[in-house]
Amino acid sequence: MSVVEMDPLIESLYYWSDIIGVLLMGIIGGTMARQRGYDIVGFFFIAMFSSLGGGMIRDVLINRGTVAAMSQPEYLYLAFTGAIIARFVYFKGKTWDYVQSHGDAVVSALWASTGALKAIAYGLPLIPCIMMGVFTATGGSMIRDIAMGREPAVFGDNTPTVIPAVACALVVLGADSAGYLAWGVILGPVVSFVLTMLGIWAGWRVPARQEWAPVNDTAAYVMVMARKAESKGRAVGRRLEPTKLRSWRHNQMEKALQRRIEREVRAGKRRAEAAIDASEFLDSFNEEVAEMSEMMEPAVAEAESSDFGVDLSGDSYEEQSAEGPTPRELLDRILADDQLTDELVERLMRRYEKRDD
Repeated sequence: MSVVEMDPLIESLYYWSDIIGVLLMGIIGGTMARQRGYDIVGFFFIAMFSSLGGGMIRDVLINRGTVAAMSQPEYLYLAFTGAIIARFVYFKGKTWDYVQSHGDAVVSALWASTGALKAIAYGLPLIPCIMMGVFTATGGSMIRDIAMGREPAVFGDNTPTVIPAVACALVVLGADSAGYLAWGVILGPVVSFVLTMLGIWAGWRVPARQEWAPVNDTAAYVMVMARKAESKGRAVGRRLEPTKLRSWRHNQMEKALQRRIEREVRAGKRRAEAAIDASEFLDSFNEEVAEMSEMMEPAVAEAESSDFGVDLSGDSYEEQSAEGPTPRELLDRILADDQLTDELVERLMRRYEKRDD
């Protein structure tokens, strides 16, 4: 930090925060190397990655002078000291897990503050200052995890580490703008530590839902609504059947399809996909009434032992014969019963899907 003049108190806070974090992360990194069965070389490398990786990333990106870990050898000494401590002392058990998780939270909080502070000292803009805080806090753990063949813990459904680092950097930046940078260097890590503890104690996780895509879902629903509007527009010209009766039949079919959608959603299918499938089926059913009538005859013959035709569009009707109910009346009887309607829709959907295949 000698390249840029800073208040002695702030520089002292920066320095001690940095070296405390280096020693703690050296011990944690060495302990993780022991758990993976590494030799002393592995201890040194994992300890160095854990304790110095974030600062190296920060200094390389700022690109002002020599990387601190190289120009100030005490950083390397402390990292290797942590590795040696971990080699001679086997830290394990619930107590160590507690110390490790809280130690990680403390170190990440301190380094988020020092990273933002160094970026401020070199006059970087707002977003780069936040990035330097995040990289300093999480960069070492990412490099360590990659070197150990693991997915970095900052990715996926894990305890938040980036969000607390961002909060810490914002506190430091806000304090700097208000002229109280020294207080920001103290308060920022406290905020970061509290947020990290909330993640540990309360089980707070950053959601990682792979299927979540609001734009896609919105587009799918808009498409369904457009198709419904188009179908309703086509129905305006159907005047051969009373409007209320035709509307009742349409509503019964829509209710049956909605029940089917809910069953598929409970079975694990995405709601948008189920709605699109149902809408496409209904559109095709209304447009190809004649073909659907032929498809329905075998299905109804199995349940009722009598054939019938279906005309939901109201374009054509047959005269009632003396032998039994007309196809229209038979259809109305089925639609009046939710269970029969669901069975009818299920049979037709299977035939419709087989036809598309």
